[in-house]
Amino acid sequence: MAEFNRILFMGREWASMDTVTRILEAVGCTVTGTVSDAVAIDLAGSSDYAALIIDDEVPQADSRYVIREARKMKPSLAVITVSSPESVLTQLQQAGVKL
Repeated sequence: MAEFNRILFMGREWASMDTVTRILEAVGCTVTGTVSDAVAIDLAGSSDYAALIIDDEVPQADSRYVIREARKMKPSLAVITVSSPESVLTQLQQAGVKL
């Protein structure tokens, strides 16, 4: 059930992350957001998240680093990159997250 889905969302600007956060919260997800690569990696490894979402505004090299390090700690973590807030729910479902 969606109310148990915890989502970790990493971006570079809080304002641009707000829309996706509101969409996810509207379907019952709990969202933790960060603009820090290190915080995203630490949280991914220390908490039970259904998915890690990375905003496409994050430089590709930074995204790859965060994904690699997060998956070292949680190999089964679903990871998606969001280029359009409207597509986030579809992308999560395609990654296997039940909403």
